Amino acid sequence: MMWYTWPTVAAFDAWHAAVIAGLNLPRIGHNQATGQPEPQKQATTAYTSVVEVTADDWRAPVGVDIAAVYPDGLGTPTDPPPSPPFD
Repeated sequence: MMWYTWPTVAAFDAWHAAVIAGLNLPRIGHNQATGQPEPQKQATTAYTSVVEVTADDWRAPVGVDIAAVYPDGLGTPTDPPPSPPFD
């Protein structure tokens, strides 16, 4: 897993939409023990989520396998976002 940065949330959203389509999301929930579908469980609707660091720095973690399969529009490799300060 690596972190990537995009200059706008729209740029991230465009890349993420392609990943969601490629992974056939959303997927209905499944029982982890039996593998049986459980439609009442929350569906998987996203591959990853984005974090706003600044107005022109949007970061998200992306698996190496996903980065290799969906390189078009993938952001630039970067460090994880800074942790919030503790009081």
